Amino acid sequence: MTKTFLRSVLTLLLVAGLNSCSDMGTDPKPPVQTPNAPAVTQVFPDSGFVGDTVFIHGTNFGTAQGSSTVQFGSVAAAEILAWQDTAITVKIPDGAASGAISITVTVGGSESNSAAFTVRSVVPVATISFAADVEPLFVSYGCTSCHGGTNNLFVDSYAHLMAGTSLHGPVVTPGNGEGSVIIQKLRGTASFGVRMPQGGPYLPDSLISKISTWITQGAHNN
Repeated sequence: MTKTFLRSVLTLLLVAGLNSCSDMGTDPKPPVQTPNAPAVTQVFPDSGFVGDTVFIHGTNFGTAQGSSTVQFGSVAAAEILAWQDTAITVKIPDGAASGAISITVTVGGSESNSAAFTVRSVVPVATISFAADVEPLFVSYGCTSCHGGTNNLFVDSYAHLMAGTSLHGPVVTPGNGEGSVIIQKLRGTASFGVRMPQGGPYLPDSLISKISTWITQGAHNN
């Protein structure tokens, strides 16, 4: 038996063995290269009302917004104030559902991880009535005894109160409760004179806030 014959037999056996294998495998394909996905690392603050500003920190946001989006739950933010690769400044959009939601950033079709956030609901403020809520306070705390016909400021009626002025301007500025002279005098924060009612007893903060709210609501004759 020659060496040439033995070599031919071994070659035939090797080929036959390879052809009889049912699982020869496949050549591995190189991994698909995809852009780095955006990642949110921090949201500040972690809660807010619709219209409030939120700062989102993370990575791979891109240097410009382009077609990228920020989602507050199912609602896309319409007002982006600033967009950088590691930081986004955005306002909570109208229509964002109140309660616990998730914030996500989508860049180039790739969505980030979810960041927990709470959209706070606005509690309606009850309408304050001059006749039922404000005027009785002036009476019960003795304001009308000094300002019911003397000292140039009368608080014994709506018309008199709204006509009242001081050296520092109108006593009541509709729409601006805390900026009104009467509130500053009741709180003792005015830059002139003494706190009112002079010598006390002073109105509690809660009642002063009620008068302030009435003024902020428009100081109506209601």
